[in-house]
Amino acid sequence: MKKLNIFIGFDQKESVAYHTFCQTLIQHYSMPLQITPLALKNLYQYSEGHEDRSNDFIYSRFLTPYLNDFNGWALFADGDMICQTDVKELFDLRDDSKALMVVKHDYKT
Repeated sequence: MKKLNIFIGFDQKESVAYHTFCQTLIQHYSMPLQITPLALKNLYQYSEGHEDRSNDFIYSRFLTPYLNDFNGWALFADGDMICQTDVKELFDLRDDSKALMVVKHDYKT
């Protein structure tokens, strides 16, 4: 893999969190990263019609395969995360027999 494609949910209300997450990715990387914010303003051909969203990227996250040209692996992450180690370690866990892999957590608001 020449570079790691990372798509990050961007919500203007949480822009500091997004930039903090990007900084932690860069701080720990061992391979080139291509970081793309999923900002609704930049998704020109995408129209968000849902009103029930808790953040700006709740539905646009599903564009990740399309934005990755349906080619190879990519990572989507919410913009309010922090990376404490090299994200390549996560990519190294990918299983080519799977079309999609997720990390589940016990979410509590």
